[in-house]
Amino acid sequence: MKKMLVATAAFAVMAGSVAGAGPAWAHADDGLIQYKEPNAEWVMPDLKDEVLFTAEADVEAVVDQMPLTFKTVAVNHEAVYNLEDWVVCGESPSKGKALSAKTKSVTLMVERPGADNCAT
Repeated sequence: MKKMLVATAAFAVMAGSVAGAGPAWAHADDGLIQYKEPNAEWVMPDLKDEVLFTAEADVEAVVDQMPLTFKTVAVNHEAVYNLEDWVVCGESPSKGKALSAKTKSVTLMVERPGADNCAT
């Protein structure tokens, strides 16, 4: 009789813990997940002296991968092919300015690393 009572009690404890666990797709931390506000303010980062490739990635991260067109302006309207051969020396919108979903493009003035002749 004691063995049956112990076995029944153990089964009741196990059944209660399984029943209390909830469905497999439920997560204990669902209430802790925090999402960004849909209208959170995006701010243009300071890109001066950053490699062009890194600068573009930084802007994309700030605007949560929202589609943007990047325009580059180099000295003497030189073609910009390799994003790692150029350094940002100016930006529009300027650093600290608010970006929004209406922002469609970002213009980056670039120069060769070590140069002192930023495109304007």
